[in-house]
Amino acid sequence: MTLSEDRISHLSHEILELLWRDDLADISDERRALARIKQSLTSFFEAADEIDEAVRAKLRNRAQGSRDWDLLYQKFYQEELARRKL
Repeated sequence: MTLSEDRISHLSHEILELLWRDDLADISDERRALARIKQSLTSFFEAADEIDEAVRAKLRNRAQGSRDWDLLYQKFYQEELARRKL
């Protein structure tokens, strides 16, 4: 899933607001915190795209949309997440 820079920025601000509102973190440098959140979100979504591509490559010989394909997709996706420790 590719998100625009604006969407990543919006999500970062929302996350920072939740952290403050729920008193989950003491943040002294808002700009630095936002940059780190943006970096984390970008890395996560890039990894999710890589995992999706790898799983679809494993399933390229199966009929997409079938129950079997869906079950295997979920299984392989979870295995890739665990392998990459995400």
